[in-house]
Amino acid sequence: MFPDHCHKKYSVSLALLLSVAAAGARGQTSADVTVMSEFAARGVALDTHPVLQARVEHDFENGWYGGAFASPVALSGLRQGQLTAYAGRARRFTSTLSWDAGITSTAYLRNSNLNYHEFYAGLAVDRGSARLFYSPAYYGDERSVYLDLNGGYPLSDRLSLVGHAGLLHRIGERGAEARLLDVRVALQCDVGDVSLQAGWQIRGNDYLPGSSRARALSASASRRF
Repeated sequence: MFPDHCHKKYSVSLALLLSVAAAGARGQTSADVTVMSEFAARGVALDTHPVLQARVEHDFENGWYGGAFASPVALSGLRQGQLTAYAGRARRFTSTLSWDAGITSTAYLRNSNLNYHEFYAGLAVDRGSARLFYSPAYYGDERSVYLDLNGGYPLSDRLSLVGHAGLLHRIGERGAEARLLDVRVALQCDVGDVSLQAGWQIRGNDYLPGSSRARALSASASRRF
């Protein structure tokens, strides 16, 4: 049974997001459902089993957006749910360059001590993006900053090479353990509203309680709505 305060927090967050989306006379709502061979984030496996994830987002014409993400995870020997709510604003500098900034809040339904939120800001071009995240208590612990780099290169009309690199720095930690690098390279095939990915990633350290290093190979299938 998950803590009452965690349930109330995310009931409110999701209700606010849904009410904002309903109130938006203009804009666009999107959603996707994804099946992954494992749920890995920043080099750490949050669930080593295949998982089904869902996301919904509403974009407004003035650049504001809000969304929510849900996925099963396995942390501290407990199978549970992860819920993430986020909101921000994105605007264009030019036809090819834009910026965005916002906040995310993540909760774990049976480990509320691991809950955290992050502030982020970044730039995006046609084929790449860079974001910097800051958390005052990453996974309920020390402060952290995370540099997130993503890019893609089209190989054909349907096939692309996509890549990700991230660097996590835990403020207050010393030595090599304070900096964790994760890298992923994958092939992505888009067929209509379905995206298929298969890739290779560098496995990070299992710095979370009860977590594992991510597998070197992973795959996913996503359906957009």
